[in-house]
Amino acid sequence: MHTSQTLTDQRRRPAPVLAALTLALSVIAGTAATLAAAPATAEAAPYRDTLTGWADRLDAAATVLEAEPERPITRIGSGPLLKRGSSGERVERLTQRLAELGFLDRLRRSDLYDEEVDTAVRAFQFSQRMKVDGLVGGGTRVALDRSPQEAAAQMRRSALSMRAFRDTAPDTVILVNLPSQTTTLVRDGEEALTMRSIVGRPSRETPLLQDQITHVIVNPTWTVPPTVLKEDKLPLLRAKGTPGIANAVVYLDGAPVEPGVVDWRNVSPRRVRIVQQPGDHNALGRYRFNMTNPYNIYLHGTNEPRLFDREIRTVSSGCVRLEDARGMAEALLATEHVSTARLDRMLDRQEPQWIKLSQPVPVRFVYWTATVDDRDAVRLHPDIYDLNEDPVPAAAPDPSGPTSADPMPPAQRA
Repeated sequence: MHTSQTLTDQRRRPAPVLAALTLALSVIAGTAATLAAAPATAEAAPYRDTLTGWADRLDAAATVLEAEPERPITRIGSGPLLKRGSSGERVERLTQRLAELGFLDRLRRSDLYDEEVDTAVRAFQFSQRMKVDGLVGGGTRVALDRSPQEAAAQMRRSALSMRAFRDTAPDTVILVNLPSQTTTLVRDGEEALTMRSIVGRPSRETPLLQDQITHVIVNPTWTVPPTVLKEDKLPLLRAKGTPGIANAVVYLDGAPVEPGVVDWRNVSPRRVRIVQQPGDHNALGRYRFNMTNPYNIYLHGTNEPRLFDREIRTVSSGCVRLEDARGMAEALLATEHVSTARLDRMLDRQEPQWIKLSQPVPVRFVYWTATVDDRDAVRLHPDIYDLNEDPVPAAAPDPSGPTSADPMPPAQRA
């Protein structure tokens, strides 16, 4: 939402919405002023100091929320996307909740998602630094349904986990935060690279792992993993005679076949293998970062960059897709004396090329549902795997299995 649009539309907006927008703008303005007044530093703070600052900020914010009296709140509840034109009981609960938060007049109770409700939703999204689109999907609905006490609990859990990570993580590490769906490369104690990521859907969760990247593969192939093969691709072969994958080779009992001429009705999944060839169409994109865990979880690029525009990016089968896989590859291969020009030449070859890292890079998966942004504002993220009912989660211990990756693992997840 642009400030010019906000000023242009003032006369058409009800007073509570204007008040909410004014408050949201004042918070951002106040934060910007605080940052402007802070003394400039020649270098970014070490990442451990950043985590300390985040944890302290979260605890301070939680203390404020915990001091508020508990009040009943109206919860919208899970269900289909709500948008302008929607109607029904969940829209009525939405208007009640927006009124409780001060974004709608308390007398404005309706089961119709009209222009006024759309404006109030956008004001709420703006105040939360979310994507301002007027759509009440997963992320916006979870934020609306969250009570102050629940928010405080998220902050406390995340602060505790951040301090544990700070005290135990190596100086060079790749950090994957599942709830915020982001990946950060920390090199020699300094944040080097941060990007949006895509993680596993709730039915195919990305596990909390401690692992390491051992190889970077340029122009990888993608072998359809067993779960995807059984649940998605084999039914498609049976129904349409195609796996629905561009530039893929289908193998039956180890031999390549023309899928359209095979009767797949009585073929078991263990007899089938599907391998997608390298290229821009490949589900892994142009880069894959191999790890050593027994679950075939790894990091990679993607052929669907549009998915990074989503607020909630839990759409993979367990692996982590990187918005800037090229940047991650360049950062990891710089120590292997692989220049950008050489990387370009490798891409042009259109065939898989493996580079073993002389020093494997540790990877840690964490579950922080509260973080702090670059304006020192607290950001709350959906509890995508419903782990907030459990004790504060810690990453799983390093696997005691193999310490180097099989160059051709039998199954690949994406």
